[in-house]
Amino acid sequence: MKTITTSALKKRISGKKILIDTNIVIYLTDMVQPYEQLSRLLFEMIERGDASAVLSIVSVAEVMQGPVKKGYRQSAKDVKNYLLNFPNTSCQEITADVLECIGGNNLIDWSKLRTTDSLIIASGLEKDVELFVSNDDHFKRAIPQNLVLSFDA
Repeated sequence: MKTITTSALKKRISGKKILIDTNIVIYLTDMVQPYEQLSRLLFEMIERGDASAVLSIVSVAEVMQGPVKKGYRQSAKDVKNYLLNFPNTSCQEITADVLECIGGNNLIDWSKLRTTDSLIIASGLEKDVELFVSNDDHFKRAIPQNLVLSFDA
């Protein structure tokens, strides 16, 4: 599988406020190849302040679920604390304002999204992100190409 280049990643996210989808976090936490290096670079750029990020509380819960299913409850809590305290990153909870975003933006094809994806995307819209970073096919079909960045080339 071919991935985007590190220079393409840097160019697309530099100076932007981005939403990071669940799969991008899992690539880093679970060292998923061939995406781990790109995910690591993304988080390093955010940590340095080259970009800022938004996570949905839904994504945090999804990332926690992996260790919980394996019986690693403390690891799940550690991942949660890491994500909620990551520099230059905010976590959007599901609020009435987030729910109001669902279906409200005509650029998004909401009919192509699962409920969790709608909540994650609406979280980004509520925080006025400029770019959605995801490898999820649902995201790629529902969000205009210029607003989504996939690690796949």
